[in-house]
Amino acid sequence: MVTGARPVLIFSADALTAALIGAAVELSGFAPVFPAGDETPRDALLRVRPGIALVDCDHEQACTETFFGPALMARARVVIFSSSRSNRALEPIAEQFGVRLIRLPMAVDELARVLQELESPVRA
Repeated sequence: MVTGARPVLIFSADALTAALIGAAVELSGFAPVFPAGDETPRDALLRVRPGIALVDCDHEQACTETFFGPALMARARVVIFSSSRSNRALEPIAEQFGVRLIRLPMAVDELARVLQELESPVRA
């Protein structure tokens, strides 16, 4: 983990995907953080208090309104992501909650740009 780097909480239904996203997040200058063991997404949110949460659309507990609502109230920027193999229609979810949607695969520099854009606005 990069010392002093801003935490990015990562939820994925697939351990390999989580690891790859985490590596890309770290290469982008942020600190990847994952839920601990059986920790719920809401508990992880309260523990980490991230500026950004990356949520796999296939993660059944995190890709829900019961997570998005508290995450947005905690002022986290939520980004949902999917791969080409996902069957879920994500545009309506992203639009409903006003969250960003990205598609994988994505180059590290593209992810870095997204993370920087999300961090750049000054938050009160």
